[in-house]
Amino acid sequence: MSKRVAVLSYANIGNFGDRLGYHLVNGVVPPSAEVQHLFFEPWTPVDIERYDLLIVGIGNSIFRPLLTDPLQDLVTRAPRAIGIFGTQYRSAIPEDRLAALLGGLDKWFARSAEDIQLYGRHARAVTHLGDWLIEAFPMTRAPLDDRLAIGSPVLNNLPLDRIIQEIQRHQRVFSPRLHPLLCALTSAREVEYAEQREQAGSDEVSGKFGSMLLDIFGQTYPENTPWAVDRAKVVAYKEQVAANVAGLKRYIAEALA
Repeated sequence: MSKRVAVLSYANIGNFGDRLGYHLVNGVVPPSAEVQHLFFEPWTPVDIERYDLLIVGIGNSIFRPLLTDPLQDLVTRAPRAIGIFGTQYRSAIPEDRLAALLGGLDKWFARSAEDIQLYGRHARAVTHLGDWLIEAFPMTRAPLDDRLAIGSPVLNNLPLDRIIQEIQRHQRVFSPRLHPLLCALTSAREVEYAEQREQAGSDEVSGKFGSMLLDIFGQTYPENTPWAVDRAKVVAYKEQVAANVAGLKRYIAEALA
């Protein structure tokens, strides 16, 4: 009988990163496994005991609105559960809720080293995966010496290949979204970003840009300020993430064996 895997994410919305994660997670489960995609919204009750593995996240961010009783109940009832996610808007996260989630997972594959530094003590087992969406972006060199300002089209269900190709055509890229910026790092000579400030009633930044930049470059850069991309460090990060994703794939195969 085929093993059954449930994946919980936001892959049903137009966001560029979540849509890419849908394809990546499908590629790390064994070929014979049956995959059922579940979504944070709308929430649909599921008999999770009938599945062999629950995967929470596809490289997205966990933050306060997602830390609900139904999520915790799902993780608690799952025969096995792992997480593939980072965190954002950290000061608003109820740490007891996040601790319960991480403690209910068999293993957390964390997006950044900073995530582990802040919350790794709550996990049964944790490893640094890195931002695996970089696997979707080949190293290349942009041909156009002009500036691309990423706008709302990355949220509007445009074909993923066309978005990647458009970003990788430009030598200078500005992005207010994390994963278009990650894409630009593989092709642009100069990038800049603006932090996300989307928490209602707060001007707190998401924090995820800084975590990603520390992982790749060992330092952060100020927002709304162009800076030159160190391609050698991007290549090294891609190699590290590729090795980590191979380890994730082996872990899932062994969990379902």
